Amino acid sequence: MNKEKALHRIEELRAVLEGHRILYHVHDTPKITDEVYDSLMRELSLLEKKYPEFDTPLSPTHRVGGDPLPKFVKVTHEIKQWSFDNAFSYEELLAWEERNAALLKKAGVEQTPTYIAEMKVDGLKVVLTYVDGVFVRAATRGNGEVGEDITENIKTVKSIPLTLPERVSFTVIGEAWMKKKDLEKINRAREKEELPLYANTRNLAAGTLRQLDPKIVATRNIQIYAYDIEGGSYTTQEDELITLDRFGFLVNSERKLCRTLKEAQAFYDRWITRRQTEDYGIDGLVIKVNERILWDTLGYTAKSPRAGIAYKFPAQEVSTKLLSITCQVGRTGAVTPVAELEPVLLAGSTVARATLHNADEIERLDVRVGDTVLLRKAGDVIPEIFDVVTDLRPKDALAFVMPKYCPECSSPLSKISIGKELSAAVYCRNKECPAQHLEGLIHFASKKGMGIEGLGEKIIEIFHDIGLITDAASLYDLKKEDIEGLEGFGEKSADNIIASIQGSRTVLLHKLVYSLGIRHVGEQTAKDIAKHFNSFDELRTKNTEELSRIEGVGEKVAEALVSYFKDSANQKLLARLLPHLTVIAEKSTSEGKLFNTTFVITGTLPTLSRDEAKELIEKNGGKVSASVSSKTSYLLAGENGGSKRLDAEKLGTPIIGEQDLLNMI
Repeated sequence: MNKEKALHRIEELRAVLEGHRILYHVHDTPKITDEVYDSLMRELSLLEKKYPEFDTPLSPTHRVGGDPLPKFVKVTHEIKQWSFDNAFSYEELLAWEERNAALLKKAGVEQTPTYIAEMKVDGLKVVLTYVDGVFVRAATRGNGEVGEDITENIKTVKSIPLTLPERVSFTVIGEAWMKKKDLEKINRAREKEELPLYANTRNLAAGTLRQLDPKIVATRNIQIYAYDIEGGSYTTQEDELITLDRFGFLVNSERKLCRTLKEAQAFYDRWITRRQTEDYGIDGLVIKVNERILWDTLGYTAKSPRAGIAYKFPAQEVSTKLLSITCQVGRTGAVTPVAELEPVLLAGSTVARATLHNADEIERLDVRVGDTVLLRKAGDVIPEIFDVVTDLRPKDALAFVMPKYCPECSSPLSKISIGKELSAAVYCRNKECPAQHLEGLIHFASKKGMGIEGLGEKIIEIFHDIGLITDAASLYDLKKEDIEGLEGFGEKSADNIIASIQGSRTVLLHKLVYSLGIRHVGEQTAKDIAKHFNSFDELRTKNTEELSRIEGVGEKVAEALVSYFKDSANQKLLARLLPHLTVIAEKSTSEGKLFNTTFVITGTLPTLSRDEAKELIEKNGGKVSASVSSKTSYLLAGENGGSKRLDAEKLGTPIIGEQDLLNMI
């Protein structure tokens, strides 16, 4: 990016961020999530650091919060209200520590700081002033220097003392928040009245404290966690928290005193999943130097104290640039448009590609090459684009047109019939398309398929590209000497691959069914099918009506199965493949000790992986479901279980541990 383009991008980002700042901080009507806002702000900050000549004090990166609303009396803070800089990785956390260590060394301070890690509650910052032990004023942070007087509203908050046990004068900093269950209750009432719903607990807390009628505030059950004292002499941050607790403030007990950042990182890792179990929003940790004497030495940047940093949890939604759109041919022939992205950190991993599903989805999103797009992980696994920041669309952004011919074999593309309707996706109908064969091989050898360890996607691509393998049956014709002479493969790696292939010759019926890549047949459907047949050959003889009677197998799946087995090319493949395999039937009976029970698994179990626990349950006649419902018999819970535990508690579902499961069996 040259300077001219950089300046143009910086100006665009500033304009968009300013618009969203007003929506978020002034009107409490955000159009994007905090995570997306942070992502856009982060891009601007990086550009300003790379091109400092374009930086300006008026940039939104130098602001703290928003301007006060005119309907409240303005309050000038006696002490400027700062916000912490953000860290998004452990490397950035270590860099923060290194900068501080250099400053302390320069000042001649030999003391090594310790740290206190606290929850970064997703709420609204409030500033509470006490004079001679009496509550006299409350204000919002506002822009850091001027806030809004919300004294009468805060008086209704029961977690805040109006008088203190000692005649002290100081200012207490806290975070106002609301419980998730209160959000649900209020939104249900607003829905009946056809009023706009609150997006999250943070917006509800902010909207509540900006009510002009304190009586409404009193009904909303606002909570405030106190976490800082301005004024008075305290040797450590922990001393301040202990004092606040002693004075009758609500103080979050979930904190940890850490000797090193490594300990803080371990605390952070535990809370990434555990945060979902709390009744308040948490978007990270705040890591602070515990020794208050070091705060003055470290000083401040233009907007933040150097002695603390907000360590954000991995973002679930971010913004990035769409560089191009390519098309990928899957094992069923479906052609999927794929977004090639400017790499961005999302949910803890770097993402450079995302699915766009089909042409209809591209049209719905109105996404174009060159756009700034919003990205999230669907089901915490697959990155997908869910929106476009049209305000940042360049003039030369290109609309995408689906190709008419397969990008791999040049065969015509067309939609196919699914029942009485046409598919949303277009398909390559050429069964000899090399891309379909390759994707089918990768699926066949995968962990959930035949489970051929060591034969990953890259190795299969190499073997396929040089013609060593062409389909699933050809895998079992491979010999050690075919492999060990190839570049990058020695005798040991060749032995390991052949041993893995040999180990897959004995296979459970459901794994074979899944590995064939039959359209609409996922892992669970394959298991449902396998429970009803004594052999693979028996399955192949059934018609649509017989198959559709199986629980978990609908008409669409039944038709796909029958169509697969009738296809002459598939019959030829199976004729060559099956002689290599010993297929073990899994027909279910009522003799299994877990028969007619449904489990949901959450958290980390002491000795079993989730897949091992699932296999153990199913071997003993039980079922495993993805989510808790009224039909769930047991929740099998390990450490750091998430929202599923809350769901189970609400429904009264029994919660068991690994040893309880083993005892049942």
